[in-house]
Amino acid sequence: MNTVEDLCTLISSKITWGRGEEPQQLSPDTPLLEQGLLDSLAIMQIVAALDSEAGIVLPDTEIVAANFRSPQALWGVLENIRAGAAL
Repeated sequence: MNTVEDLCTLISSKITWGRGEEPQQLSPDTPLLEQGLLDSLAIMQIVAALDSEAGIVLPDTEIVAANFRSPQALWGVLENIRAGAAL
């Protein structure tokens, strides 16, 4: 996962879209929680996918609503985790 756009694609793949509803293209500033796009199951699927597909382990302390407000908010957390791992 190299860009916030890659993260948008991953998040979009974990959203349960309504019957007959076409999956939306997410932008970095899409308000995921405000629009009701994420529920607790989708969040845990995203966390699991980050681990299995990108090798990024999200600590339990970072699995909070504020970090899932938008793809950009989550991207900031991922960058901080990567920066900490590089030290």
